[in-house]
Amino acid sequence: MTVSDLVSAVKQYDMTLTALEAAVTTHPSPQQVIDVLMARDEVYAARTAKTQTDKESLMMVISLDERLKKQSELINKLVKLAEWRAIVHPPVEAWWWFLEPPTNKWDKFDWLWSAGSLTLITASLSLVVDISSRFLTGVPDTLGAFTITTQSVLTLLAAGGALTKTGQETIERLLISLNIPKHFQNEVKFGFALLLFLCLFSFRFSLPKIAIFYNIQGDKDYKANRFASAQSNYSRAIKLNPDDLKTHHKLGQIYEKLQDFDRARAEYQIAVQGDFGKGYNNLARLYILDKKYTAAIALLKVALNQTKDTEDQQLEYFLLKNLGWALLEEKRYVDAENYLQEAIELVNNKTPAYCLMAQVREHQNNKKEARLYWEDCVRYASANDPDEDAWIVMAKRCLEVTQCLETKKRDN
Repeated sequence: MTVSDLVSAVKQYDMTLTALEAAVTTHPSPQQVIDVLMARDEVYAARTAKTQTDKESLMMVISLDERLKKQSELINKLVKLAEWRAIVHPPVEAWWWFLEPPTNKWDKFDWLWSAGSLTLITASLSLVVDISSRFLTGVPDTLGAFTITTQSVLTLLAAGGALTKTGQETIERLLISLNIPKHFQNEVKFGFALLLFLCLFSFRFSLPKIAIFYNIQGDKDYKANRFASAQSNYSRAIKLNPDDLKTHHKLGQIYEKLQDFDRARAEYQIAVQGDFGKGYNNLARLYILDKKYTAAIALLKVALNQTKDTEDQQLEYFLLKNLGWALLEEKRYVDAENYLQEAIELVNNKTPAYCLMAQVREHQNNKKEARLYWEDCVRYASANDPDEDAWIVMAKRCLEVTQCLETKKRDN
């Protein structure tokens, strides 16, 4: 090639580059990029083949190359040079085919933002697993299914965008469409991962409040005798808030209604560990039914000491009544009498203490007072309570003196 060939190639290079620069404010096309790169190829070929030195053309090429490098960001936005290189196979010296967008001062922190995003997404996945497991008790309801689906989809989308090539490309295209500069894209990804984590973290620690909803539903089911449904709602409430001792106690009552005494005992024991008074009372009652009187007495005395300052007369009454019952079964009639009398003085319109006091008087052979207590036992009785129902039968039988004596002889 001659000097004129180099001059011609430089002019073509200048023309195509100027056209690309002019199109920056309008709509530059990939065709304009290929025109510039091929024109630079011609300059390279002319420079390589020429035999004469042309300082003016050389200075022109240097100037044009500087202008071309300034368009590297635009070129990389318009085309994928890596794909073009796979077709053209340019030599290593053809640096214009290897143009990279200019680095930004923020780019040096990209590794930090990427590591932070990955850490947050991993933590979010752990939260999703934890939250989902709490809602999967029994048959998932509408709220549980919606919660699990929503958080799982969002977290998986975030994970896919960070961990898979397809996901990363999709996220990048989305960010480009939103006109977010490339050097800020890692920061934006981190921001999304942080927002997702904070949402899941906040939701995780709001579960006790959601548990209140299931607790209320369980109460409604319990009052309507829908024990299976009540069990499901109480169980889910406990999964969402395991520290709710009151709900453990309610679930124990449900299991007791369903004749599942082992599970009832387990729930009452959890309530007892948190010094929940009603848990002590109901667990002691099961111990009495199991004839574990010593264990029942120990629990009831602890509960009574804790209840003295609460001013909960109903609970104190049942603790005194059950303590009198356990002592009666151990044939400690004087101690039983004292606690039952205290219960009657505290609440004088409930059957159980009267029924138990009547039995104490029967064992003490005080027929006159026993009859009075049997009458009160019947007067205040409710057939809805299984214990009271049995005592009503006993009371009616013992009010007939002959039959009561015969029963007593058989019991002895």
